Amino acid sequence: MASNTVLPISNAKRGDQSDSKSAKPPRSSVRAASLQELKTEARRCHTPKQFRELLEHLRAFIPFQKFIGLWGYPSRTTIRFIFNQGFPRDWMRWRLTTGALWTSPLFHEWLRTKRTNLWCDAVKHLKAPLDPELVRRMKQAGAQYALFGGVASPAYFVLFGAAMPSAASGRAHLKRFGSIVPFLVQASQRAYPRSLLTKRETAVLERRAMGEITKQIATSEGISERTIREHFQRIKKKLYTDDLLNAVVIAVKSGMVLPT
Repeated sequence: MASNTVLPISNAKRGDQSDSKSAKPPRSSVRAASLQELKTEARRCHTPKQFRELLEHLRAFIPFQKFIGLWGYPSRTTIRFIFNQGFPRDWMRWRLTTGALWTSPLFHEWLRTKRTNLWCDAVKHLKAPLDPELVRRMKQAGAQYALFGGVASPAYFVLFGAAMPSAASGRAHLKRFGSIVPFLVQASQRAYPRSLLTKRETAVLERRAMGEITKQIATSEGISERTIREHFQRIKKKLYTDDLLNAVVIAVKSGMVLPT
């Protein structure tokens, strides 16, 4: 894995201050070299652990406070995977329960333009007004200054959001975020090649959505009731809820299970 060191290396002797200063490259070239190292690290990323380390190193270039990633299928209104680092559980639960992603005009505008944006600035250019509740929730979660971008097509999308401390900070790092996003996309798809819910978790949740109780699901799936309850616990954790019924709603709204 590439080093995350961003300080320039000088060959001058420690005691010779004038030589040390003259040996340092210009600030712009230091940033370019460091960004190249980050891209190299992204190319080598193949596991969830490596992806999390990559995001930590990303903070040296983009001082984000929270980070989120979503990918899935726009034509089927299906989310395949959710990655969250720092956003509140209740905010995630609200977004998923309401299906806010699919109804957001900002999301559809991004699908059309594929442009990297700062959330608070992009909202100003929308023709259709945003739901006031969404705006309130974004501010409450500290997401109104989020940089967002990724890749999008009618078949598949990968969207990242990096919450910045202020609008000024977001604008200052917008171009840099856009330059690293394609590499984050590739790294994320290698690190998380499977869907958020496993095949078994999807199967038991679909049965629960159809009204089957734990004993019936266990019999149908050929596993113990205890195992079914363990699956339910993992599902709730993945979907940011403590309620199984809410997990069913989220899974249906997100397209992870078929509606009954």
